Amino acid sequence: MSGFSNVKEVPQLNSRCRDADGFLGTVLYVGPVASAKKQTEVYVGVEWDDESRGKHDGSVISRETNQIVRHFKCESSSPNAGSFVKPSKLDFGVSFASTLGDRYVKPDAPLLAPNDKFEGCFARTKSGRGKQVEFFGERKIRERQQVGDITKVALRGEGVSHAGAQPEELKAQAGHLIEVDLQGNMLWEWEEVGKIINQLEGLEALHLNSNRLMNPVPLPPTLERAASTGGFTSLTRLVLNKTGIKGWEALAILGDVFPALSELYVAQNDLSDVDIVATSSGGRVGGFSKLKLLDISECGLTAWSQVKVFGAMEGLETLIVNGNEIQDTKEAEEGEFANLKSLQLSGTKIKDWGAVDNLNSFKELRGLRFNNCPVTSTMGASEARGIVIARVEKVEFLNASVVTTKERGDAEKIYVRRVAREVTMQAGGGGDGGGEEDLEKAEAVLRKHPRFKHLKEVHKASMVPLGDGGGTGSLGQDTINVTVQSMAAGSCTMEAIRKRVPSGLQVGRLKQMCKRAFKLDPDLQVLHFRADKGSLMAELGSGGEEDDELTLAYFGVTDGSMIFMNEVDLKAKERERVAEEKRKLEEEGRGKEQEEEMLRMDGIKKMQIDQERRAVGHAAK
Repeated sequence: MSGFSNVKEVPQLNSRCRDADGFLGTVLYVGPVASAKKQTEVYVGVEWDDESRGKHDGSVISRETNQIVRHFKCESSSPNAGSFVKPSKLDFGVSFASTLGDRYVKPDAPLLAPNDKFEGCFARTKSGRGKQVEFFGERKIRERQQVGDITKVALRGEGVSHAGAQPEELKAQAGHLIEVDLQGNMLWEWEEVGKIINQLEGLEALHLNSNRLMNPVPLPPTLERAASTGGFTSLTRLVLNKTGIKGWEALAILGDVFPALSELYVAQNDLSDVDIVATSSGGRVGGFSKLKLLDISECGLTAWSQVKVFGAMEGLETLIVNGNEIQDTKEAEEGEFANLKSLQLSGTKIKDWGAVDNLNSFKELRGLRFNNCPVTSTMGASEARGIVIARVEKVEFLNASVVTTKERGDAEKIYVRRVAREVTMQAGGGGDGGGEEDLEKAEAVLRKHPRFKHLKEVHKASMVPLGDGGGTGSLGQDTINVTVQSMAAGSCTMEAIRKRVPSGLQVGRLKQMCKRAFKLDPDLQVLHFRADKGSLMAELGSGGEEDDELTLAYFGVTDGSMIFMNEVDLKAKERERVAEEKRKLEEEGRGKEQEEEMLRMDGIKKMQIDQERRAVGHAAK
């Protein structure tokens, strides 16, 4: 590590620094501090990445006036993200060239264990004697540590802050590298990034994630020269996750610098203005004409209009939108997202199934990630997966798992039964009570399930006719063979029962049958069924009393089906109840904390105003 040797060597504002414990921060002030004993002593004002390392917000109480003096302002809302540190206690980074040389052994460097033994290094044995430590294979290891023999290097967290070395020297040392990983270093100037890339002529992939980079607007000299001469044409993958980018303009300007990019990762940056920037430039996002993959996870997007602007990227095949607070999607317009094959929407705020239905308008979409969203929050993973498969016609990969033909068929059948049940209930259950109002409710249900009629027609030959669930007529008279197996702790070892029952048997009657066979009260039973070994598991109702009146045929139980009886986990339900109450209390607590913090900040502002007024009064006297 290299620190200050004297106060003349001052760091630049916005440069990065690191203390002896490895805490990283940004330099926001260099100079004397009003609260210091020695007013001539120079300090570095730092905003720490880890707020727990700090002590204040950049302001101090002056020793001379007893007034608040602000030397710098932290970007963080935390009142304790900043501190003042002596320059000699900080490290301001090392060069890429020197780090590369230190990390990878030079061919002529002396061996550490020339005779396969470390000189003067002993380990104490059980008998108390010293045994010399041996090191075999050092030469073979060194062969793999020669920079000239490798094409990919990883220098993560090494404190790299600048390129270093003379251009020709760096080019000779590392010009053949095709992939460089500089994650978690101390780079902050795009000029230094440009110098590194400029000497690595064959570089194809560069990882800069978790480096706090300054805004490249306007372009620094090295990048500007590159843009004016065709850009860095070999670089095809650029990772800029969590690099402090603020605004799409800061990325758009890089389009001419990196014209060959096919993969761009910019997760955990602030791109909330992307739709505004796109609108001002004719509805398009600048540059990146060859982009195939774009990761904009956790970028502060709150509306589909902010995602929509990327639909103009003709070559875009994969779009990652995870962790943004968008609540819906819109149907793709003509030519929009024309080649999009994979879309990731996990962790978004989508709360309506209509947003999933809209994905059918993305004609080439085959892969989808969709979980941890409000619309699926009350469902199990299997249930949610089945519904998504049924609703999105062409999806072949869901949450990184292949959707087989059989899985799709089963999911669509279960979905059809589920919707049919909902329609029947809204239409008055098929009895005499179904009036015009009930029929309108049923039509409203169908409008929420645009694929239902098509799927019902597709699978009608292989499904039991969907009746009214009342168990009357020929449907109620059909008999089927079913096997009922207990999965409850108290009876899971009991032999399964095989019964021939009417397909019109009500679920409530089946629960009574299970009670007699397995000694479990119907209120504690949860029933599922599977048409055959390869089929998906489906629930026999949601446990409500109205479900108990519906029939096996209504839920699609066919001849040869396997029915599983599970026991309600009362402890789990209690834990869920307690967790929900705890969550509500925490939300109330956070609200109170925020209110108290606002009151505290108001108090500080009032104190500052009073102090300023007094200072003005003294000056007037």
